[in-house]
Amino acid sequence: MMTKHIVYLLALLAVGCTTPKTSEVVVYADGPVREATVFAPGIISTDTHSEFSPTFSPDGRTIYFPRRAPEEKQQIYVSNFVDGSWTPPTVAAFSTDRDETPYITPDGRRFFFGSERPIPGRPNLGGFDMNVWMMEATPTGWSTPAPLPSPINEVQQEGEQWPTANNNLFFTPDNETYYFTTLQPGAAAIQLFQTTYRQGSFSPPTRITGLFDDPQYAVYSAVVSPDGRYLVFNSYGVPSGAGGEDLFVSRRTAAGWSPAVPLGDKVNSPDEESEPRFSRDGRYFFFTRAENLGNYTYGEWNIMYLDTEALGLDQLFD
Repeated sequence: MMTKHIVYLLALLAVGCTTPKTSEVVVYADGPVREATVFAPGIISTDTHSEFSPTFSPDGRTIYFPRRAPEEKQQIYVSNFVDGSWTPPTVAAFSTDRDETPYITPDGRRFFFGSERPIPGRPNLGGFDMNVWMMEATPTGWSTPAPLPSPINEVQQEGEQWPTANNNLFFTPDNETYYFTTLQPGAAAIQLFQTTYRQGSFSPPTRITGLFDDPQYAVYSAVVSPDGRYLVFNSYGVPSGAGGEDLFVSRRTAAGWSPAVPLGDKVNSPDEESEPRFSRDGRYFFFTRAENLGNYTYGEWNIMYLDTEALGLDQLFD
């Protein structure tokens, strides 16, 4: 069963990729969005549930995002942008377990998401584990989800607890180089890894270093801007942040990724900020915010957004 899943996955990844061209620019607001604003309030972002980590179809007109009711498992919902507004979201047909961090590749051919569902033949022996699953676009919709093979998915061994071996967001800006974060056994914190898919398999993941001087600070939920210039991620308790969970950005240089700096007070606050994302054309920047209630308790998460230009990314490195 497991062999069949891996063979199926490799066959899907072997298909050549071209990024579709779209002539229409999708605008989600009536004018400039210069300050962090709740995204599609009452439709996508609600007061009664937590919504986070959106992904968009290549044309920007379909959104997938996880939604979690209090004390319930999160599932992935889908909505369409029609006549200037989003349709009422419904649970995506493939979301049958605790599912999160959806991501559609730039060419629209693959859909990755994190799930608690068990991997056939590789039982989780630890406390709590999520892994990356993939679907392929077909003429009739998304294919049946299949788990990514090792070395991407590593299930927990007996005695291991979250976030050890936890994998949920699998991101690529170019359909070839993939980024993911996980906590390896014995590591001080969640770290960022890079892998490529070539000649039928993923390369051994390599860790991206130099984002923080201190290895105790986590790097997770990392994405790259559509122009390839910026790496944005969240971390917790970093002294240069605004408190709690904050977003940080690194700029691509000739030598690799620069040391990370806080994303700035347009985004970071004494509340909790996480799950950075960009719209397909890079026009908008998305993140997730929850009120910090103290003692590691939080309000419901909402998807926030603003114009990427308003972040002044280059100025953050001056």
